[in-house]
Amino acid sequence: TRNPHSASAPGAKQLKEWSKLSCEERVLTQWRAAFGCPVSDEAKAQFCIHALDRTFRLSDVRLWTQHHPLHGKHVVDGGKVHLEFFFDGTTSELTGHEEEFTKAFENMIEQQLQERRVIDFRKKLATRRRRGTASPGEGDMDGGDGVDDEDWNTYLKKPVPATDFSIRSYREAGCMLMFLVCQTSVSVSASEVLGQIAFQEHFPIDGVAQPPSTSTMPLPRWFYGLGACTVTLSFFAVVAWWQVFTQIALAGGEAVLTAA
Repeated sequence: TRNPHSASAPGAKQLKEWSKLSCEERVLTQWRAAFGCPVSDEAKAQFCIHALDRTFRLSDVRLWTQHHPLHGKHVVDGGKVHLEFFFDGTTSELTGHEEEFTKAFENMIEQQLQERRVIDFRKKLATRRRRGTASPGEGDMDGGDGVDDEDWNTYLKKPVPATDFSIRSYREAGCMLMFLVCQTSVSVSASEVLGQIAFQEHFPIDGVAQPPSTSTMPLPRWFYGLGACTVTLSFFAVVAWWQVFTQIALAGGEAVLTAA
């Protein structure tokens, strides 16, 4: 159920180098590193678009290389990151319904960003409460992630970052399997949050690396059918070769008897 592409996760040394970059440079570098990596199952489940009486399911999300070449400089165009979202579908399905699909797409992105803010708030609040009830020095034993009064007040006063999400165009991709590609632009901060959902191993949260995502989705039905066909064909192949060897052995024995 995972994206067939593969790429290695960054090591601790690479993550340390990223931390030295500015926010814009770091986020863009992380998206370049995640290019071609398998999208997490969480992102596939959360980034579905319900529109036009069907569900468009996410297959991949990657940097829009026309605006951000993979081997180019760290350039953020007008404070925005350009991303391509790959969904199962075709552009012909949107004919005459582009506005409806666009609205559903925008609502989905805003919902995911809002849910991530809520999760972040609850996590920090729970950490603060634990620190408030812990004895002096005990909070540091939990990993040093406590939130003091100054940090908490700063977090509460921090404005909600602008999303600036915009769909620029649509295109099709693929050969045997067709994909609807939504070419978008989004603010740097919002693109980082989307990356934290789609590629946990490449987008740390507050400088702390997330554990790599593991696939939790069940295998597709065709996988079991393919396995059964493979076993059946292997069995018949073994039987066929056994018959061949048996005939050769019998023919050889008859030849020896005839010569004698």
